[in-house]
Amino acid sequence: MEFQKAESDLDYIEHKLEYEMVKNLPEDTPTQENPVKLLKQLRVIKSRYRELSAEADQIATEQKESVDFIRSQLAATLQLVLKLQEQSDLKSCPLTEDEQWAVQKILKAEVLAGAGPSEELCAEPPIPQQVEVEFEPITEKMFMSVPRNVRQSVKLADLNALYQQLFDHFVKDKNSAALSVLQMSKLNMKANEAKLKTLKALEVLQLDRKGHVRLSL
Repeated sequence: MEFQKAESDLDYIEHKLEYEMVKNLPEDTPTQENPVKLLKQLRVIKSRYRELSAEADQIATEQKESVDFIRSQLAATLQLVLKLQEQSDLKSCPLTEDEQWAVQKILKAEVLAGAGPSEELCAEPPIPQQVEVEFEPITEKMFMSVPRNVRQSVKLADLNALYQQLFDHFVKDKNSAALSVLQMSKLNMKANEAKLKTLKALEVLQLDRKGHVRLSL
């Protein structure tokens, strides 16, 4: 359309110039005067425009043929993938908005008639296995491996009772914030420095400088 409009404009200018030359120029004006040269140049420009217009039409035709070929190949590929999907254990997952736009833009709606515009093959994500951690009390052998100056007068039964309470709080109740001695007291946990240091030596809990604890699990 742009080339046709430009050619039409050039035709108008050419006719206008011819009319003005015939109307205003004296009959004895030499043929070498500028209006004549300008008119000749205008014809050359028109010829070049026709060539460019033909080239543009050819490029547009080839471009359309290329796009049609690519579209047909993608359509065939998608149909093959959908067929493989039906014969396998793969399931579909949603496309992003950009992916949906791209597929619809290239393949158009008819390609996706059987699958819907928002589906694509993807492997079914594995279901995470829920591993339940069981409480394992401190054994006599483990307890005796802690130096006496650390465990002091702590009894194994009392140590396991505190360990069980901490395990229930952090693991079963899924609390993640560290506990202070005051907070443990409010939770009826009979914690003291010796018990906490013993559990720390057994590497079942972490004890920071402020005396706050959390399990090492």
